[in-house]
Amino acid sequence: MSSIVQRLRTEMLARDTGKDVLLQGADYRTLREYNHLLVLNSVRLQGPAARVALAQQTGLSKTTVSSIIDQLLQDSLVTEGDFIDAPATGGRRPILVHFNEDLGLVLGIEVGYTSLTLITTNLTGQVKSVWNEPFDFTTPPHTCLAMLSAAIRIFMARSELQWDHILGIGVGISAPIDSRTRSILFPLGEHSWEGIDIAATLSQQFEVPVYVDNNANLAAVSEGRYGVGVPFSDFVYITINQGIGCGLIRNQQIYRGAMGAAGEIGHLQLLDDGPLCICGKRGCLETLANNSAIIADASLGKSLARVAPKARVSPQLADTEDLDINDVIHAAEAGDMSARLALQQAGRYIGAAVAMMINILNPEVVILEGATVRTGRYLLEAVQEESARHTLPVIWPATKMITGQLGDLAVALGAATVVIDAAFALTPSAPLADYP
Repeated sequence: MSSIVQRLRTEMLARDTGKDVLLQGADYRTLREYNHLLVLNSVRLQGPAARVALAQQTGLSKTTVSSIIDQLLQDSLVTEGDFIDAPATGGRRPILVHFNEDLGLVLGIEVGYTSLTLITTNLTGQVKSVWNEPFDFTTPPHTCLAMLSAAIRIFMARSELQWDHILGIGVGISAPIDSRTRSILFPLGEHSWEGIDIAATLSQQFEVPVYVDNNANLAAVSEGRYGVGVPFSDFVYITINQGIGCGLIRNQQIYRGAMGAAGEIGHLQLLDDGPLCICGKRGCLETLANNSAIIADASLGKSLARVAPKARVSPQLADTEDLDINDVIHAAEAGDMSARLALQQAGRYIGAAVAMMINILNPEVVILEGATVRTGRYLLEAVQEESARHTLPVIWPATKMITGQLGDLAVALGAATVVIDAAFALTPSAPLADYP
């Protein structure tokens, strides 16, 4: 195992248990090493740069930066290579300092209601391998965790990966995570996850740091780091699938709220007498506009019956078993009125909820993601129209609404990113001191 990967893992595990350990030869949380991380993160997040440019970016002296770079080279955290064109006045061509992105690997996982996505990335979030398989998130917690652990082991073996190279594991869950207990906040169907620390359970099994968060939060992280959210510091990310989730990014950081449940847009109650939700209430947005609700509406002709009571449901949808959301989207594009109206009705529900978020948070942009958004124009158009209708007139013109860029890998990539950021996190309490 790389000595630096081992040191970082030990440090992350120690922080997770609240212990204050010093790593001999490479204590990355001492006052001295704060500046090492400052320089390292400048290279990691902003790309290759010459030593003089790093001094300008960090505010440290050229001598200090040069000394730090020498140590980071010795630790294999950075490399040097490539030249910048020499200035017109002549002189030596500066050499670029690069972050060693292949020092280790990170495992990123999305645990969905019905599927599991596993990826590995290097230390700059470049995806190296991907695996998808069916999964049942509604099973009892211990059964669910056993299946997840088995899937991780199989993925590692299939990808011919060694645990010595894995810096940590990030997991995105389709449920709100209690920031105090790190367990799922409310039951998924009939099963309670109260008192079950998912991160601690997996960390104990695999002996690596594990970070667990809500899937929408993690997708928002990856879109903000690698996708369409890069230019924005404040945005709302909404994912529309079997669940409807929302990640809030404020000043480029996840906003979780007091318990970790901020952004639960799927549980905004829109109809008092609507369908029963897994949270125990009726008429939540998720029950009215998730993929299952859209499929049921399209196949049964609910919205069509309201608009044209004498119209008949398309035989294509009414007589087809095991419909998925893509079937509805394709039927709508082919002219099926029942499918088209089902998507539009869901879009109106979502648009009303989005307007509430815009009026309260006033984000720069709203990012929408999901199959019905990427390929189903009828839902997206309805979301935009309904949001405009319910948003304050002074706010709406300044609010952008765009679709996500990272698609099905957004959650797993965000999960991996959280692990990487934790490994190189600056100590908030450490003052900045200009010495190597």
